[in-house]
Amino acid sequence: MFKVFISACLLSLAAINSIAHASEDFTQYKTQSEAKGKKDRNALLEDAQSLLADPTLTHTQRTYVLHRSALHLVRSNQFQKAARRLDELAAHLAQFPDTNLLGKYHWVAGDLAILLGNSTDAQRHFEQAISQFEQSGDLRMKSHAHRMLANVLSQKQDYFPALAHVFQAKDTANKINNVHLFSAALSTEARVYRDFHQLDKSLDVLNQQLEFQLGEPDISLAHISSTYYSLARIYEKLSDHHAAIEALNKSYDIDKKLDDKNYMGLTQLHIAKLYIELEDLTAARTAIDLASSLFSLVNNEKNQARAQAVQGQIALADGDYVKAIQLITLGLDKLNAQDNEKLYQEFQVKLGMALAYEQPAEAIELLSTLLDTVNEEDNLTVLQSLAVAHKSLNDFEQALYYQERAFATKEHISQQAITTRLEAKKLNSEIGLKRLEVNELQAGLAQQKQDTKTRTVVLAAAIIVLINFILLFYLYHLKRRRVMEKEAELLNQSLSLKQQLLADVSHELRTPLTVLKLNIEALEYNLTEDPKTTYKVLQRRLDMLNTLIADIYELAQADTNNLRLEFELCQAKALFDDLTIAIAPIIDSSDLEVIYINQLPEQLQVECDISRLNQVFNNLARNSVHYTDQPGQVKITVSQQQQTVVCTFEDSAPGVSTDALEKLFERLYRCDKSRSRDLGGSGLGLSICEKIIELHKGHIAAMHSELGGVVIQFTLPIKP
Repeated sequence: MFKVFISACLLSLAAINSIAHASEDFTQYKTQSEAKGKKDRNALLEDAQSLLADPTLTHTQRTYVLHRSALHLVRSNQFQKAARRLDELAAHLAQFPDTNLLGKYHWVAGDLAILLGNSTDAQRHFEQAISQFEQSGDLRMKSHAHRMLANVLSQKQDYFPALAHVFQAKDTANKINNVHLFSAALSTEARVYRDFHQLDKSLDVLNQQLEFQLGEPDISLAHISSTYYSLARIYEKLSDHHAAIEALNKSYDIDKKLDDKNYMGLTQLHIAKLYIELEDLTAARTAIDLASSLFSLVNNEKNQARAQAVQGQIALADGDYVKAIQLITLGLDKLNAQDNEKLYQEFQVKLGMALAYEQPAEAIELLSTLLDTVNEEDNLTVLQSLAVAHKSLNDFEQALYYQERAFATKEHISQQAITTRLEAKKLNSEIGLKRLEVNELQAGLAQQKQDTKTRTVVLAAAIIVLINFILLFYLYHLKRRRVMEKEAELLNQSLSLKQQLLADVSHELRTPLTVLKLNIEALEYNLTEDPKTTYKVLQRRLDMLNTLIADIYELAQADTNNLRLEFELCQAKALFDDLTIAIAPIIDSSDLEVIYINQLPEQLQVECDISRLNQVFNNLARNSVHYTDQPGQVKITVSQQQQTVVCTFEDSAPGVSTDALEKLFERLYRCDKSRSRDLGGSGLGLSICEKIIELHKGHIAAMHSELGGVVIQFTLPIKP
C-alpha cells in the first residue's frame, strides 16, 4: 500500500513538472510571436508543432498556438498547411468557444483566401471577423478587418462598399488613437481610388498620409518609405516620371538610413526603369549598377537576376540587341516563373523584342507562346515584335497581319482608357451623391441625438437650477452672516489702528510742543543764559514738528489714493548719480565713509517722479546717518537685473533683529525706543518710501547687511 502511495506521489510530481515546463515553453513562444521586427517563422512553426503535441497544454493556450501558427504558415506561403491548421483551429473553437479568437480565425482565413485568389471566401471571412470583433470589443482587429474587406471589395470592383469600409477602418482607428492603423487605412483608401482609376484622389490621399506620418513620431521610417514608393507608382501611372523618380529617391534615402540594402536595390531598379522610359540611358545604367551592387551585398540572387534583366532592357533601348539578349537570358535563367509569373512574362516580352532583330525565328517561337496571355500593354509589344520578326524573315503577309492587329490593339487600349476615364468620372459623381446622402443621414441622426440631448440637458438643468437655488439661498444667508462678522472684526481693527495711530501721533506731537513751551517760558522769564542757543532749539523743534505734520499729510494722501506723481522719462544712470550728489550734504556732515557704485548702462531709461525719488534718497540717507555708529560706512549700489533697476542702501553696525526687519516700514516704529527723538526723524520716513516705490510699480524690502547694519533695497521697472 505504501509503495502505491509513493508511486502516485511521484507521478503527480512528474505531471506538475511537465505542466510547468509546458507553461514555460508557451510563454517563450508567445513572447517571440508577438515581438516586433523580423521573426524566424520556421523556428516558430517548429516550436508550435512541439507545443501542439504536448497534452498538458491548456485549451486557451492551444487556441493561441493554433491561431499564431496558422498566421505564420500564411506568411510563409505554405498555403495548404495553413488551410489544414485553420481547420484544426475551427474545430477547436467549436469545442472551446472564444469570440475574439473566432474573429482572428476568420481574419487569417480571409487573408489566405486573398492569396489563393478566392475573393468570395475572403469577403465572407472578413465580414464574419468584423461581426466577432464587434462582439468582443476588439477595436484594433475590427479596424484591420474593415481595411482588409475594403481591399477584397476593391479587387471585385465593388468600390462604394470598399470605401465605406475604409472610412469605418479610419474611424475605428481614431477611436482608439492608433496612428499605425489609421496610416494603414489611408494606404488602403489610396489603393481603392487607384484601382478605379481615380488617380488624383489616390494622390491626394497618399499626400495626406505622408503629411500625417511625418507629423507622428510613432510612425516608423519604413512606413514613410513605403508611402513615398506608393506615390511614385501613382506618378508613374500619370506619366510624370520625374516626380516618380523624386519620390523614389526620398524612399531610397529613408531605406539608406534604415540600412535596408534589399529595398534600396529595388528602389534603384525601379528608378532605372523610369529612366529607360525617359530615354536617359546613362542615368538608367548608374541606377541599375547601384542596384546590382546592393543585391550582391545581401546575396539576393533573385533580385540580381532582375537587375541583369533590366540591364538587358537598357541595352535593348540602346539598340545593342546581342547584349540585350545575353543579359535578359541570364536574368530569366535565374528567375522562377512560379514566384512571379507577371514579372517573368514581362522579361520574356523584352527578350522577344531583342530576338526579333537578331534571331527572328526564335523570337516568333517565344512570342507565340505569350500572345494573348499577357496584359494588353505587353500584348501590344508582342504583336509589334512579331511583325518585326516576320518582316526580318521576309514574311510580309504575316508581318502585315500582326501589324494590323497591333494597330487594332493600340486603338482598343486608347478606347479602353477613354472608357475607363468616363467610368471613373461617373463613379466619382456617384461617390459624391453617396457622400451627400450619407451626410444628410448623419445630419438627421445628429439632429435627433442633439434634440434628445437638449431635452435631457434642459431637464437636468432645471433640477440643477432648483437645487442650486436652494443651496445659494442657504449659502447667501451663511455668507451674509460671515461678511457681517468680518466687517465687524475689520471695523474693530480699523478703530484700534486709528486709536493707536492717534495716540502715537499725539505722543510725537506732544514731545516737541513740550520742548517749545519750556523754551518759550524760559525766554519769557529770562531764565536762559544763552537766548541765541534757545532760539536755535526752538527753530529745530519747529522744523521737526513741520516735518512730522508734512509726513502725516503725505501718508494720508497715499492712503486715500490722492498722492500724485509726475512721471518723466530720464536716463537711469545720470538720475541716480544726481540723486546721490543731492544727499551728499546729509552724509558729509557725519563721520561716515560713503561708497557709491553705479553699474547701469548709459542708454537705460526709467520713467519716474524725480522729486519723489529724491525724497526716498533723503529719507534713506538720514536713516543711515542717524542709526549708524560713527565712524562707519554707507554703501550705495545701483544695478540692472533683467527688466528692473535695483538700488540698495547698506550701512554698518548696529543692525536690527530679524523680527524688527519686518516692522521697519510700519508707521512710527522705532527699533530702539530709548534713542532720543533729537535725531530728528518722524518715524514715518520708511513708510513714505514704501508708498512712493509702490506708486512707481516697484518693490522695497529690508535685509541684514554684511557690513553689520541694515540693507534697504528697492526696485524700479525699466521703460521698454
